[in-house]
Amino acid sequence: MTREEVKEMLPVLQAFADGKTIESRCIKGEKSLWYDEEDPSFDNDFEYRIKPEINYRPFKNAEECWDEMKKHQPFGWIKCKEGYFNIVYVDDDYAGLADPDGSSILLESKNSYQDNTFADGTPFGMKVEE
Repeated sequence: MTREEVKEMLPVLQAFADGKTIESRCIKGEKSLWYDEEDPSFDNDFEYRIKPEINYRPFKNAEECWDEMKKHQPFGWIKCKEGYFNIVYVDDDYAGLADPDGSSILLESKNSYQDNTFADGTPFGMKVEE
């Protein structure tokens, strides 16, 4: 391995040591898809990279939020650090969440995608296509 190859591989090795997910793909012949590696061998037949993070953004408006909600099951549920809540309404700024005891409605900003997920574990926001 050359010094330049080591310099190129060093961030990947450090990321692996830090617990980040490493992906690999075969470089012989036609390039294949990237696969997660639990225990990468770092041999010369594969190309390695740090698994890219998936980014999310807030919903633009109520319609975009509603359209995304329809893709997740169970429909209309969100997971917050306080537990699971049913979404009872959506407007351009907030999603209304039913209080578990039914006495009130909590407002959850649709910009809170970093802290909340749909019940299926997907972040409560729109995936940013790169």
